[in-house]
Amino acid sequence: MFGKFKGQPRGVFVMFATEFWERFSYYGFMGIMVLFMVADPSAGGLGYDRSRALFLFGLFSSFMWFMPLLGGWLADRFLGPRLAVLLGCIGLAGGNFLLAASSFSAKGGEVQTAMVFFVTGILTMIAGAGLFKSNASALLGQLFGPNDPRREVGFILFYMGINMGALFAPFGAGTAGERVGWGWGFLLAGVGMVIGFLIFAFQARRAFPVAVATPEEQAAPKAVIGRVLLESRHVHLIVLMAVFATIYMAGQQTYGGVMNLYAEERVDRMVGGMLIPTTWFMALNPLLVVLLGSTVADLWRKRAEKSHRIVFVEKVTMGLLLMSSSFLFLIAVEYLTPGAASPLVLIVFYVLITAAELCVLPAGLVEVSRRAPKEVIGIMMGVWIFTMGGGAFLAGVLGSYANELGNIGIFAVLATIGLVSAAVLFPLEYVLRKTSYRAVIQPAR
Repeated sequence: MFGKFKGQPRGVFVMFATEFWERFSYYGFMGIMVLFMVADPSAGGLGYDRSRALFLFGLFSSFMWFMPLLGGWLADRFLGPRLAVLLGCIGLAGGNFLLAASSFSAKGGEVQTAMVFFVTGILTMIAGAGLFKSNASALLGQLFGPNDPRREVGFILFYMGINMGALFAPFGAGTAGERVGWGWGFLLAGVGMVIGFLIFAFQARRAFPVAVATPEEQAAPKAVIGRVLLESRHVHLIVLMAVFATIYMAGQQTYGGVMNLYAEERVDRMVGGMLIPTTWFMALNPLLVVLLGSTVADLWRKRAEKSHRIVFVEKVTMGLLLMSSSFLFLIAVEYLTPGAASPLVLIVFYVLITAAELCVLPAGLVEVSRRAPKEVIGIMMGVWIFTMGGGAFLAGVLGSYANELGNIGIFAVLATIGLVSAAVLFPLEYVLRKTSYRAVIQPAR
């Protein structure tokens, strides 16, 4: 499998390593955040009730995904993507360290100090995420020419780095948080981000040389950005797919909130005499991505060679259907299993929703990097990442009604919006094929 990655630009491997540690840090934070908020202050938590914790988690997560739109604009106009990524690493590491201080303060009985550290830490992480997320992907896209055949494989490697970091996070920061103390989990997540920062800082200059603008580009008025956003058909397609991808993201963004509490409260975690930590189940998603990613990519590539449909649209439609099926499965489990559910339930759920992810997320990164005009590449990467923020916000709003809706109610809402969105997108693809958009948006052969 790794033979596919020979001949890739140096920057691909730098971003693989940097993203590994960024995801280790982020999923470490995400895995313990809700558990930290609902834990008693005597145990280093904040003592929030379930609904409030889920709503706040969704709100914080959504802003971490909304801000890359601003971060992409700042990089396009002022900072450049390389400096933006460096500053983003600093913000993400600092945010975790502040959250660790919040937990240690709460455990020491200093409630007001804990809240100051908590709010400051969240804001710092949001700022760091805004600068890092869209610009890391934009940097990677700049390594390839318009028709470079290495692009898709390079993004697969990049995506593997993301998921390998996410895979190890529950066993590192997640286990430290649950078994030693929440503050130690955040501390370990912050250390991981420092390692990522050091890798990028020492390698970025050689891997990502600053592009020199042509005289024409230097003379171009800034108003060109607005004109490109309004006139480019590629931009129109990305925005359209982003709207539908947001619905899928609402399901995916339940991992650290609704599904983490579901594993804690509803699943029999005693296996072979050992109580499995709640956060370990979050490793199923990245593990399945690593195991299935190359196979799913090959299937879609073969589909693209034979299909007369718009494969980018088709991928998002399939992702919505698979996301809905994962929650329909959980509804069936709720009705058929009155007692504690088997851990196999979570395995089936993650297989279905990870298959959905492999249809939507890698496709979005590749298509944006290929299609977005260079004047707005950072902004359009921010738009695609913005979908995760929209999904996180929807998941947080749903979580705030957890006490009223219960598990079945939340799962039913997610399944329904996925099915309805797929029902709208499927015929819309037919309409697009009959317009002048077809020649523009068919995948490159």
